[in-house]
Amino acid sequence: MSKTIDTMESLLQANPIHLPVEGEDIQGTVLEIGTNAMYINLGPIGTGIVLGEELHDGFGTIKTLKKGDEVTATVVTTNTVDGYIELSLKQASEDKVWDDLFAKQASEEPVEVKIIDANKGGLLISINGINGFLPVSQLAYDHYPRVDGGDKTKILSRLKEYTGDIFRVTIINVDREENKLIVSEKAARKTEELQLVNSYQKGDTVEGEVTGVVDFGVFMKFGKDGHKLEGLVHISELSWQLVENPRDLYKEGDKVKAQVIEIVNGKVSLSIKALSEDPWVKIAEKFHVDQIVEGEVARMNHFGIFVQLDSEVRGLIHNSEIEKDKAKYSNLKEGVATQFKILSIDPQEHRISLCLV
Repeated sequence: MSKTIDTMESLLQANPIHLPVEGEDIQGTVLEIGTNAMYINLGPIGTGIVLGEELHDGFGTIKTLKKGDEVTATVVTTNTVDGYIELSLKQASEDKVWDDLFAKQASEEPVEVKIIDANKGGLLISINGINGFLPVSQLAYDHYPRVDGGDKTKILSRLKEYTGDIFRVTIINVDREENKLIVSEKAARKTEELQLVNSYQKGDTVEGEVTGVVDFGVFMKFGKDGHKLEGLVHISELSWQLVENPRDLYKEGDKVKAQVIEIVNGKVSLSIKALSEDPWVKIAEKFHVDQIVEGEVARMNHFGIFVQLDSEVRGLIHNSEIEKDKAKYSNLKEGVATQFKILSIDPQEHRISLCLV
C-alpha cells in the first residue's frame, strides 16, 4: 500500500494538476449539449457546466458546437453544490469579440448589424453581442429621416421604423474601456456608391421612385443591378413652369424619370424638366409684344399676379404694374379668366410681363 501511495505522489509531483481559479480561461471537450446547459470534460480536474445565458457568446458558438469539440471557457466558480466547475462561454469570448471589432475597424470591412432600438440621435445596434450606436449623421441617404421643420418627434418615429432591420455598416470608433462602439452606414456605402455614381455621366436618363418631397425639391431613388442611389431634383428642375410647392406635383412613391445634370463629390443632381422640350424656345411662334391674349389668374403672391396663358407658359403682372392702378386689378382673383396685354418677352429668363387690357 505504501508503495502505491509513493507512486501516486511521484506521479503528482511529476505531473502536477493545475486547479483553476475564477476568471481563468480553460480548455475542455464537449460531453453533452442540452437546451439550457452544456457539459465539458476538463480531464483530471473534473467536469465543467455552462448554464443559461453563459452559453451564448458574441459569435454564436453554441450553434456550431457538437459532442467532442474542443472549447475554451472562463471559470465562473469552482464551488458548486453538485461538484461541477461552473463555466462561461460568454466571458471567454469577450476578448475575441473586441479584438474582432478592432480588426474590422482597421480593415474598414463592412459588417451587417441588427437595429435594436432608436433614440432622437440615431439607431442602437448590436455586433457580436456588443451594443453600439449609429448616429443619424452617419445614415445613408435612403435611411436619413427627412422631416420638414426638423420635428424631433417625427424624426424619432421614422427612426423607430427601422427596428429589427439589418443594416450594412463600417465601424468607425471602438473603445473597450468606455464600452463604446460607433458605426457608420454612410462610410460602408462610400466605396459601393462611388463606383455606382461613377457609372453615370451628365446627360444620362434614369428611372426611379420619389423617396421624399420637401420645400426645396424632390428626392429620387434610382440605380442598377440591385444597387440604389438617391439624387435631388431641385424645385427649379421640376418643371419649366414656376413651381411654388413640390407637393403640388409629386408624392412619395411616384414613379419618375429624370436626367443627370451634375455629379459633384458623389452627389447626383437630377432634372425632370430636362426630359421635356423647353416651351420658351419657340415662344416667339406663339406670343409677341403688344399682343392681346386670353389668360387665367393662376396664383397671387408678393411678386404680383401669375397668369396661365396656355398649358406650358405663365406670364406675370408685376407689382410695379399693379401699383399704377390698384383699383383696376382689385377684382382679379385666382381662377378668373380675362384678357391681358403682353408688355415684354424674355425667352432666356422665361419671363412674359403682362398688364390688364
